[in-house]
Formats: sequence, structure tokens, C-alpha cells
Amino acid sequence: MNKLKLSLSGTEILKRTGGLYLVLSTAVAQLLVTPVGIVLAALILYYNAEFSFRQLAQLALFTGAVILLRNILLLTEQYVSHQAAVRRLDAFKRGETLERQSTEATLAWKQITHLAWRHLFITLGSLYGLVLVLVAIYARYVLDANNDQMIYLVLASIVSGLSLALLEILILERFLAPARILLLPSNLEAQVAGATALTIRNKLFIVLFALITISVLLIAPIGYHQTTIVLYREIGSLKVLQDLQVQSLIAALFALFVGFGLSQLLASSVTQPINQIIQAFQEVERGNLAIRMPVTATDEVGQLAIYFNNMIARLEELQSYLERRVQERTAQLQATIEVSRAVTSLLEPGEVIRQVVQLISEQFGYYYVAIFLIDPSGQWAELKEATGEAGKILKERGHRLEIGGKSMVGDAIARKIPRIALDVGQEAVRFDNPLLPHTRSEIALPLMIGERVIGALDVQSTQEAAFDEDNIQILQSMANQVAIAVENARLFQESQQRLEELQTIQRQYLSEAWSQFVEEERQGEYVFGEPQELMPAIEIPLTLRNETLGVIQVARQEDWSEEEKSLLEAIATQAALALENARLLEESQKMATIQRLIAEINAKVWSSIGIEGVLQTAVRELGRALEASSATIEIKPEAQRE
Repeated sequence: MNKLKLSLSGTEILKRTGGLYLVLSTAVAQLLVTPVGIVLAALILYYNAEFSFRQLAQLALFTGAVILLRNILLLTEQYVSHQAAVRRLDAFKRGETLERQSTEATLAWKQITHLAWRHLFITLGSLYGLVLVLVAIYARYVLDANNDQMIYLVLASIVSGLSLALLEILILERFLAPARILLLPSNLEAQVAGATALTIRNKLFIVLFALITISVLLIAPIGYHQTTIVLYREIGSLKVLQDLQVQSLIAALFALFVGFGLSQLLASSVTQPINQIIQAFQEVERGNLAIRMPVTATDEVGQLAIYFNNMIARLEELQSYLERRVQERTAQLQATIEVSRAVTSLLEPGEVIRQVVQLISEQFGYYYVAIFLIDPSGQWAELKEATGEAGKILKERGHRLEIGGKSMVGDAIARKIPRIALDVGQEAVRFDNPLLPHTRSEIALPLMIGERVIGALDVQSTQEAAFDEDNIQILQSMANQVAIAVENARLFQESQQRLEELQTIQRQYLSEAWSQFVEEERQGEYVFGEPQELMPAIEIPLTLRNETLGVIQVARQEDWSEEEKSLLEAIATQAALALENARLLEESQKMATIQRLIAEINAKVWSSIGIEGVLQTAVRELGRALEASSATIEIKPEAQRE
């Protein structure tokens, strides 16, 4: 909770300061540790170097001024060298949306992650390369410090500078956390590249070796100083003092050497398992879920390896489950495609139903699949196709179920909704078929065309709860396709039947029309040339709309080739069309003449005056039009005719 509050407060400061947040964070860290470092160095000098209080005060003021100047230079350098991060923080201050995939985003991320430890090395370098040199010159030539005092001054500077530099970095790392969260890029490679500014191994080594160095340089001079007072000033044994100096120097160097080695070993013992885990994560990212971490540590790193192995095992199990689901979905989609192909390529209802039932049974492996259609009375759902031996027996028996009765099929048709029984033993409305004793779950789906139901698809499984949401959607889609296919096949058969009827009527009409034409013309044969009985002859029927109008007979001395026969057949086809067109043209002309004559007679009749004029005009025009020798109109009511 405290970390969350700190993060939120840091975010609020970021919104107000923008790019200056980096400088302010470093300045606050410097302000917190600099006075402590000066006081620590002064205490070391006071108890070991025998500086007077006035000398220590002057030295502290001078050191503080030099450090202040150095801090200003460091802050300026930091602001200038981190411009990418500064610009993005300023953009955040202005309320702009930060782009997380640009080159500047990657550069800003590297700058913000390298800032703290880069600042550590610059701080130590400037402290020992600038501040210590100036302070040593001031102590030597202004305060008249002797050699022992200069040695203690250097030791105090190293101890206080190293201690406070580490403390300053830890504080700065905490302050920079909100900025790092804000500047994190979205690219994985960029994140990894920026996150490896300084490895845990190097951090642990630096901190551990620094602590050992501080301990050696802080504690050893105190004992050395007191021993020097006793041996040199009170006893006067210079040789013992020199031996002590040599032994102290050797012990200090040995302690630093051992500390260096221990720091390396401890850092490696911590980071080596972590590096192994990182490598394992890289393998997992490449898709290798068989990788496992050897659990050799007994601390938190060992627990991390255990949890890692457990996580990868669960991921592997999840991947296997997802692969199985993908295979199942692929099979289901393949079955849907096969059903779609069947329903679009077949135009016979029985064949459509048979293939769909077989496809569903084969692709999904269900125990029993059946399709029912509503009979003409609308009271029963008749079994049209079913799988297995049970389906064959039921078809032979003419199996049917009452619509709205005590069966899932009848209920699904009546209510126009799917009926699902995940456990048939607990389903009240269900027909328990003795031929299907192994059924454990069942689903009945209505075959819908719009709001109209034409039947149902019944699927049964030997497993309980065999139908999930995906299965239901796919089976319902198949049921809808089957319904449409059956309806289309029925409509196609009806249209084919009507087409055959029309073709029959048309053939009859053609036959009657040409028979009448032959009778009227009194000639049904047209000859070119003199027929020769001994010549090879070929007969080509004049066929129009499957009705033979006549025959073309051609004879010559040579035999007929296949190309010539094909040519004659093509000519016969065109001739039949031309003859029909000519006949229709003649009929239309006759009808036009008749219509024109009727119109003329009507016009003359309507222009006559009086009953006698109308009758005379009608008789005269009819006789003239029909070329009759006489024409009579007799007006006699029906009562008089009787």
C-alpha cells in the first residue's frame, strides 16, 4: 500500500515537473546524503587525525562548498545527457499521448534505466578525482595537515564517499520508479535492452565489496591510531610500530582480497539460478514448453524455480488442451464444409438427408444421428434417415414421433427451440428408445426455414454432457443448412415437374401446329433433284424442343464423312428453328390481318346509322371479307325460335 501511495505521488509530481523530475530527484537525493557524509568524515577525522574543532569546521565548510559546486555540474550534465527522457516527460506534462514504439521511446527508456548506476560511477569519479583532490590541497596548504592527518583524510573521504554514494543511488532508484513505469516502451526487445543496464550480479558485487571496504577502512584506522599512541608515544618502540604498520596493511589487503572473492561468490550464487530462469523463459518464448529448471537452491530462488516449473507444466497442459480444442474445431468446421458442399451439390431430398446424417456421424463420432420430417398431416415427425443398425430397423418400421408429444424431437418441433439433455436419466420429456440403450446425452434441433419448421435433427451420444455451446451452434448451423437444402430440393423437383409438363404441352402444340400446316398446305415433302434409290443416303431429323418436325434426306454417289454428317446436323437444327420462326411469323401475320379486318368491320359497323344500316353493313362486310356468295343475318328472339 505504501508503494502504491509513493507511485501515485511520484506520478503527480511528474505531471507538474515534466523533464525537471530527473534533476529534482537527483538533487533531493544529494541533499539528503551530503550532510550525512560530511558529518561522518568529520567524526572519523576528529577521533583519528587529531584535527582541532576549528580545523574540522573550516574543512567541512570548504568540502561542502566544493561538493555543492560538483552537484550543480552533475545536475547540469545529467539534464543535458538525458534529453530523450526529458522530452517525453515534458510531453507527458503537456497531456500528450506518448508513442511507445518510436526510436525516441527506446532511447528514453535506456536513458532512464541507466541513469542511477551511471550517476553512481560519475559521482565516485568526481568525488575522488575532484573533491578529494581539492580538499586535500586545502588541508595541506591552508590547514597545515601532517602526513598522518592526510592519510586519515583520504581514508575518511573514501569511507564517507563510498557509503553515501551507495545510499544516494538507492534513494534515486526509488524516486525514478514512476518515470520508468511511464517511459516503458511496448517493444519487447527494447524493454529487455533497457532493463539490463546493470545486472544483479554486478549490483550485488558492488554493494558487498563496498560494505567490506567500508568496514575495513572504518574500523582498522581506529585500532591503528590507538595502538600508535601506546607504542610510539608512551613506550617509544618504533620497530614494533613499524611491524604493526606492515601487519595492518597486509591484514587490510587480505581482508579486501577475501571480501572481493566472497562478493563474487555470493553474487554468482544468487544470479546464476536467475540467469538459468531467464534462459528457460527464452526457451519458453521460442515455444519449448518441455524445459524445466533444476531445483538446487533452498532459498527464495529455489522457490522461484519450483513455481516456474509448475507454471510451465500448467502452460504445457493448457497448450495441449488448446491444441485438442483446435483439432476438434477444425474437424467441426471440416464437417460443416462437407455438409455445405453436400447440400449445395445435391438436388434430391433423400440423398441430401442421407449424406448429412453420415457426415455428422463420421466427423463427430456420435452414437446416433437421425433426421425427421413433418408428414403432410402436420401431426407426426417421420424418420427419414438414421445411422447404425438401430436406424435401419427404425426406418423399416416406419418410426415416427408425435409433434408436441413426450419426445425431445416432437417438443423441439412444436416449440421451435433446441432441446438438450446433458443427462438423459434426468430428462422428463424424452422418448426412451430400447434400440439405443447406451445414450447418455441427446440434443434435438428444429429444422427451420424462417419461422416455419419442417422437421428436426436428433443427435445422441454415449457421453454425459457431450454438447457444449460450440457443438450446439455448429449442429444448429447444420440443421439450418439441411432445412434449406431439403426445401430447395423439394422446390427443384416441383419446378422440374412443371417444366416437364410445359415441355409436354409445348411438344403437343408443335405437333398439332405442324400437322395442321401440312394439312393446309397439302404438301409435306419438298424435293431437290431426282431421287436415286441406289445412291448412299443419309437422314437427319428436324428436331425442335425434343419434337421431330420432319426429316432431311440427302443422297449422293460418295459416302458421307463424319464432318459432313455434323454439318448436316447443324444445318438441320438451324433449319428447324428457321421453320418454326417462319411458321410463327405466318401465324402472326394471319392474326394481324384478321385483327385489322375485324377493326375495319367494327369501324364501319359503328359508323352506320340505325338498326337497318348496322345490319346491312355487317352482312355486306362479312360477305366481302369472307368472299361468301351470300350472307344473312336473322334477328329472332329465343322465345319465338322455340
